[in-house]
Amino acid sequence: MLHGGEIYGKKIEYDFSVNLNPYPCPDKVREALTRAVSDVGQYPDMSQTLFREAIASSKGDNISADNVIGGNGASELISAVVRLIAPKKVLLPVPSFYGYRHALNMIPDCKIEEHLLDSRDGFELTETFLQKITDKTDLIILANPNNPTGKCISDDILSKILYRCKETKTAIILDECFFDLSSGRASGEKYVGIIPDLFVINAYTKLFAIPGVRIGYAISGKKEIEALKKFLPEWNMSIFSQKAGCACADIVQNSDYVSKSLDYIRAQREELIKSLSRFTVFDSDTNYILMQTDIDIFDKLLEKGILIRDCSNFIGLKKGFYRIAVKDSKALKTLTDVLNFF
Repeated sequence: MLHGGEIYGKKIEYDFSVNLNPYPCPDKVREALTRAVSDVGQYPDMSQTLFREAIASSKGDNISADNVIGGNGASELISAVVRLIAPKKVLLPVPSFYGYRHALNMIPDCKIEEHLLDSRDGFELTETFLQKITDKTDLIILANPNNPTGKCISDDILSKILYRCKETKTAIILDECFFDLSSGRASGEKYVGIIPDLFVINAYTKLFAIPGVRIGYAISGKKEIEALKKFLPEWNMSIFSQKAGCACADIVQNSDYVSKSLDYIRAQREELIKSLSRFTVFDSDTNYILMQTDIDIFDKLLEKGILIRDCSNFIGLKKGFYRIAVKDSKALKTLTDVLNFF
């Protein structure tokens, strides 16, 4: 299991392996997808003009459309940045999302240096990471918050890392796909234009719970965005993703959807932690929790139609680590009831 959501061929009633926003997706997004059907007879806008402007408008004064490029989900953009940088040496905290390693495998002779996050620190990124960044480091890839540990990078540590990368001329991919679903947040977007070769990657997949509609975007300096475009396919965003993406950006900018989502996630996360109280649970800032137990709960839950993420194949973790998504009350009650029989 390399990713969550691998439900095919299984009888799954509740999927806790996928970390999507449990708060309902606004009707406006689904309506935009429906309206897009009438435009399928024409090519999408290759320049993504309305989409890029909508993203920039939702971000504030320091981000313009020239700082934005859309993608077929975050994964396409991460792979494109990796091909642009073509790194020979990459620094990667572990455990971390498998997709980074998948992208790096596209680069011949790329060496990955792993920085092991410590469970005694709650798997948080600390100043020890700074010591690993040298002028030999071509690229670092960070997730904010990290997946599967759920911890955001503190503003102080993030700032120190980014300015260290500026000194060493190291490129940075900062994956913020769960950022809008997290508390205690400090985004790297405010450093765009200050730190060279900083690429902040985000997507509406998680926030709006629409993984089937691939809507990702990268924010970087104008020069970096122009360079990145050369590593992306023509028409890499469909009519559906551009129309829905514009609707998502408008909701982010002009409604309380994000704040309501955060309130709901915090409440549901507390309930999930209570249901896991007899296991080892690591503190999380976002909509999933990393836990550890000697009980083989994966197979036991699967027998009941409940899928969680077995994290034993994450580098830096081992058998007995599991990631469980924050879900709605009905799903959580089902999970709690089943766990009570263990």
